[in-house]
Amino acid sequence: MTYILLKNCRELLTVEENAKDLIGLKKNTSLLIENERIKKIGTYKELKKEIPLKNFQEIDCSDKVVMPGYVDCHTHLIFGESRVDEYVASFTMTKNEIKNKIARTGIEASIFSTRNATDEELINSSLLKLNRMLKHGTTTVEIKSGYGIDKETEIRLLKLINILKEKTFQTILSTYLGAHYFDIKMGKEKYIDFMINEVMPIIKKENLAQFCDIWCDEGYYDAKDCYKILKAGLENNMLPTLHTECYSAIGGAKVAAELKAANVGHLNYVSLEDIKLLKEANVVGVLIPTTDFSVNHKKPFDPKPMLDKGMTMAIATNLNPGNWVEDMNISMILACRNHKMTENEAIRATTLGGAKALKIEKDYGSLEVGKFADIQIRNSDNYKNVVYKFGVNEVEHVNRIVYDITSKPPATVEWE
Repeated sequence: MTYILLKNCRELLTVEENAKDLIGLKKNTSLLIENERIKKIGTYKELKKEIPLKNFQEIDCSDKVVMPGYVDCHTHLIFGESRVDEYVASFTMTKNEIKNKIARTGIEASIFSTRNATDEELINSSLLKLNRMLKHGTTTVEIKSGYGIDKETEIRLLKLINILKEKTFQTILSTYLGAHYFDIKMGKEKYIDFMINEVMPIIKKENLAQFCDIWCDEGYYDAKDCYKILKAGLENNMLPTLHTECYSAIGGAKVAAELKAANVGHLNYVSLEDIKLLKEANVVGVLIPTTDFSVNHKKPFDPKPMLDKGMTMAIATNLNPGNWVEDMNISMILACRNHKMTENEAIRATTLGGAKALKIEKDYGSLEVGKFADIQIRNSDNYKNVVYKFGVNEVEHVNRIVYDITSKPPATVEWE
């Protein structure tokens, strides 16, 4: 047995399920870890009695903030080259002007560079991102495919994501996003059948993804397409998740509710009726403030109606080559300043909310007895600094310092 005692935490945020303040704030409280799980929370004196060994690790947290590691439940982390020239051009140029200046733009540019990247290049660039994210407190990351579209690259990306699971200290979950776009030469209808009949059976056979995602919006896939693809995903052991209602009220939210999706992201054009259906179906709404910021969205996401109706919310970075944000703290700051969330709502959304979005809240997302010790220790005098100190990283230790993560099994996704 290995024991680690976090002594007298200045502020301990448990983010437990029934916390009245949403974050379960406790002061001058200690936390005991046995192997990789939380054994007990209480006073230093009583926890020390629980340790049968003389040799154990003790970390003085009397001037620290201790809280769950962030769960980034929506990323496109694995891709080829950046789109930095396109992004900076968007500051002063129109889309047509950018297309006249740059040969390839948007998702087509990312598909081209990802298809042409080697496995080594994709693994190394992904590990760099994951390491930076870990240093900023992110201990769990969902990663989507979607920059291949063709069978070979999509399967390759999912296999590389599984390799990342073995090479990083974080918990990684994988999502098949073949419906990020479609093969223009093949046509959308034939491409849908191609995904269902040729790609999904391989994913199921080789257990390559826990989720199936789709970009449901104008110019991509409509609600009917969405239902067909995600239903097939379910039949191939992948839980549904969606990008939808971002630029139009296309009906994807209703599909998410009908299929009891794990989560649905963006929702800028979600209706009150949709919110009611999503809440009843226990679908988590994923707020992506970085995208609204990056594209200067004309209709920013409004979380208040969802929160008022008791819908579970998560916050994610949506890390991708058109929206390169790795730091969950930036997502939280934008959520509070631009989308009027409170600091406690934002903290809950980046921890327990993210875990619920991925159906792993049984083991992750909060600091409760029996859960994995996915913990960040912050050299901070106040937990509110996470949404106050812009660009300041106060994380001192993360879970890999607290325990030996090599012994931790893969995340178990709970099916309803």
